[in-house]
Amino acid sequence: MPDSELLKKEDLIEILDSLNIGIIYVDRENRFAFVNKAGEEIRFIKASDRIGKSVLECHSPGVKSKVIDDMKSFQKGDYASRHKMIRSKGKYFDNSYNVVKNSNDEFKGVVLVSQDVTEKIRLEKELKRANEVLEQKVKERTKEITEAYEKLKIANDQLMQSEKMAAIGQFVSGVAHEINNPLDGIQNCIRAVMSNSGNEKLMQDYLPLASEGLFKIEIIVKRLLDYARPHSKEKVRVDANELIYNSLELTKFRLKKKKIDLQLKLNTEPVYVYGEPHYLGQVFVNLIMNSYDAVREDGKLFISTRQQGNTIEIIFNDNGEGISEENLNKIFDPFFTTKQKDNGTGLGLYLSYNVIKDHGGEISAESKLNEGTKFTISLPVFIEEKVISNEELVAG
Repeated sequence: MPDSELLKKEDLIEILDSLNIGIIYVDRENRFAFVNKAGEEIRFIKASDRIGKSVLECHSPGVKSKVIDDMKSFQKGDYASRHKMIRSKGKYFDNSYNVVKNSNDEFKGVVLVSQDVTEKIRLEKELKRANEVLEQKVKERTKEITEAYEKLKIANDQLMQSEKMAAIGQFVSGVAHEINNPLDGIQNCIRAVMSNSGNEKLMQDYLPLASEGLFKIEIIVKRLLDYARPHSKEKVRVDANELIYNSLELTKFRLKKKKIDLQLKLNTEPVYVYGEPHYLGQVFVNLIMNSYDAVREDGKLFISTRQQGNTIEIIFNDNGEGISEENLNKIFDPFFTTKQKDNGTGLGLYLSYNVIKDHGGEISAESKLNEGTKFTISLPVFIEEKVISNEELVAG
């Protein structure tokens, strides 16, 4: 290669001087051997004044011993490079010290590469401050959302309770009839005994009948009170078939009144889900009462359950008046109802939808006018191991 193409020392110096990174080379005798222009500006020195002089002259007496120790460590090979961030006259510099060796792996000196990172530090500080402000806003917003969510849960619970009271209002006429019958029997028994107070056989015959009537009334009232009172939202393993039977016990008085043909096809084995028994039961009561309102005298209501893999499917199907295609898409909206003004709150299906969603399930409806409506609920099968792992996760 011709000499003209070789990189000359002057060219190398010009290249190093063009950089905005300070480069200072100190030889094995601790003397300045090279300082580029950026190095002069950063260290506030002049190369013409420093070249050949000891680097110790740039440091105060208290620091000189530390510099000597560092240079000895470089020479001994204790470390090949070091990194240090310094601040000088309001600016920040990222300093990197690297050992220089010859081809025989002998120590020649140390090169200091110094870069002004003041702007970078400033931006990092601004970013940190911005992050702190953002984190604070996120905390405040999270607190607001949490408080709003708690209020929403309370409002939802209140709506559920209101819907229960509305359902009980619908039960009243049927319940009154069921209570009046045993009350009439009890009253007749008491009259007969009182009119023949000395007739021991009459007492033995009639008092057990009166007691049986009171027991029936107690069961009915207890069931209604249990349905009406607020319940905890604790989830447990629950049999969907049992919930359907309990819901029918509450609604059977109304179904009898309309002579509705109830057909059950429940899974032969228990179908367990992980849920809140009372809230799921309220969903079933609501769907049964919807069918009651929709069917005519001697109408039909078909309820079935089955397990398909990891899903429990629960179906409520009636042959009532049905729902138009236009309204079918709105039935789960709050306050939407096609019932008479005094016969529906418009919250039943909305709350049912929320309860099923909260249980990780789905609820859907199919309907045709004058043919009937079919509600399908899908819930995850209860899995013991999954519940335990979730509880452990919460506890951890």
